[in-house]
Amino acid sequence: MTSKTPHIVILGSGPAGLGAAFQLTRQQKARATVIELRNTVGGNSGSFTVEGLYLDYGSHRLHPACDPEILDDIKQLLGDDLLVRPRHGRILLKNRWIHFPLNPLDLITRLPLKFGFGVAKDTLWKIIPGSSDAIPRQSSFATALQQQLGSTICQEFYFPYARKIWGLEPEEISEIQAQKRVSANSLGKIIKKVFSRPNHPGANGRPVFYYPKKGFGQISQAYFRAARNQGAEFVLSARVKEIHHQNETISHVVYEKDGKTHSVTADYIWSTLPLTVFTQALRPAPPEQIITANNRILFRSMMLIYLFLEQDQFTEYDAHYFPGEDIPITRLSEPKNYSNARQPEGVTALCAELPCNTTDPVWQLSDEELQHLVSQSLASAGIPITAPIRQVIVRRLPHAYPIYQQGFETYFEVLNEYMHRFRNLLSFGRQGLFVHDNTHHALYMAYAAVDCLQHNGKFDIDKWASYRKVFESHVVED
Repeated sequence: MTSKTPHIVILGSGPAGLGAAFQLTRQQKARATVIELRNTVGGNSGSFTVEGLYLDYGSHRLHPACDPEILDDIKQLLGDDLLVRPRHGRILLKNRWIHFPLNPLDLITRLPLKFGFGVAKDTLWKIIPGSSDAIPRQSSFATALQQQLGSTICQEFYFPYARKIWGLEPEEISEIQAQKRVSANSLGKIIKKVFSRPNHPGANGRPVFYYPKKGFGQISQAYFRAARNQGAEFVLSARVKEIHHQNETISHVVYEKDGKTHSVTADYIWSTLPLTVFTQALRPAPPEQIITANNRILFRSMMLIYLFLEQDQFTEYDAHYFPGEDIPITRLSEPKNYSNARQPEGVTALCAELPCNTTDPVWQLSDEELQHLVSQSLASAGIPITAPIRQVIVRRLPHAYPIYQQGFETYFEVLNEYMHRFRNLLSFGRQGLFVHDNTHHALYMAYAAVDCLQHNGKFDIDKWASYRKVFESHVVED
């Protein structure tokens, strides 16, 4: 590495890639080139418009837990377009709707009696001396949560929800999943969360979130424009085909755009691609043990089914959660309610989330069949669609969630160590580090990566290792 300004090629323009390009160019630490598969930026944190409606790739919010420096940057970039909105969702539990986030009054008046008695019994059982001795040690998602929460909450909520989201039995899922994905993973934490004042309340004391006027992807667009204005180059609609390496260095990246093949070299390659996709693109191909480990790293896919209804509003709620296995979708969001939009009149959209695998028969269903599936699901939930459906649009996301099956960490560590052998490679972001993190976590990774790049062009590996320890403490905000 010379004293010249380094050139960094960033693979992927999700929050991590955009945040890195923004920070690198703002601090004038490097020349940044971003290569993106889609014709727009943001990845799954982007937005698109149909019939004048801003639509996200599922339900997205910017949480107030966002790092203050990053939140300040977003406020500066979006100005008055960044709204503060109250959380207003609900969960269907045993055929009853419970407000989410949970609040004491709603729990008292709406919680099913059988469920409430079960939780009370589990709570008493936990405080009886010696009773916990009969509970298995923590070795899986199932035993970890059952030990902390008791049978009722697990059997009626978390376990069926886990089967739907990750497609595995709770006993097949690593206990790390419980640590990373369930923020209130003990009865004490749940009680504290219900009865305590939120860490970042709104004016009325209720939980809030930040959301842009023009869809969640407006955050990505703001970072994109700022980075481009600062000198970053973006190559859109470009598919990475091969990543060549020699002598423990990434030598060049081959990508395809407009039917033509291109090659780019750089001082550093910063990849936010799914870990498995990156490994498969390496030339020469990795050793057999790396390929074996790569095949054991699994992602859950997602189908997003958008129904456009001829009415101003479907319900007052921003999101509905369906933990029960009798309803195939896991969540339904209404984008207009996130931004409190009143326009356009006479039309609203619903976004239903259907986790699955690309090998499942449901992945091949037609748009009309998926429309019927969502309509039947909502009718079963007691919120039937009564307005005419003017159209349905489906988006398929092959890499939506990492699957933490038992023993995954062994294979991840094999890949992680292999990636570290390349002196000029950094794998980061949600897909690159195989984590569930929120958008604000991914942006934090980007800012951390740039912080590790010294002004002399050298990357501080020890500092990055310290940041990796911080990343391990991240827990998904619901």
